Amino acid sequence: MKHYILYLLLGLSLAGCCNDDDQPENPLDQLPPATQTGANTAGCLVDGEVFLPNNKSMQPLICNYLDGKDFSIVISRKIDGITYKIYIYIGDTQLEVGQTYELREEIDGTSKFGWYYIQYPLPDLYTFNYKTKSTIIGELVITHHDFDKAILSGTFWFDAQFNSSEYYNGEVNENKIIKVREGRFDMEY
Repeated sequence: MKHYILYLLLGLSLAGCCNDDDQPENPLDQLPPATQTGANTAGCLVDGEVFLPNNKSMQPLICNYLDGKDFSIVISRKIDGITYKIYIYIGDTQLEVGQTYELREEIDGTSKFGWYYIQYPLPDLYTFNYKTKSTIIGELVITHHDFDKAILSGTFWFDAQFNSSEYYNGEVNENKIIKVREGRFDMEY
């Protein structure tokens, strides 16, 4: 009987060590798969850390392709009251599968750019904006487009340099660059 109880306790303790809910160690394995089905998923790495939308944000994931020429995607997450957003915009362009779109400086409605945004909650309510520039660039590649079902899939990466802050009176590193990598999305628009 003692052996039975010992084996039972040993078995239960080993079973407690194995948790299927554990996150994979490799950050790339934590990103959604690169599908092309309209799964409404997106994610990327920001400075090597996993960036996924979460439901604490008011609108965690938005994809628009207005009039078949103005594309935007927003991936938003909120952690400890701080809002983080990835925003990519391709203006006045009919998107083509297999085409690479260079993300550069925001100039006007025909711009193609990437943006990383941080907003701190009240009482501070200050923001930091990081954007692609003429020499700090990125890319977006469309891997699938089903116009009839309104599905767009693609990959992206970009570097974003400090651009501005609002309501912040402290020192800022204007040379800081945020590295967005391994981005992927599979969205209905």
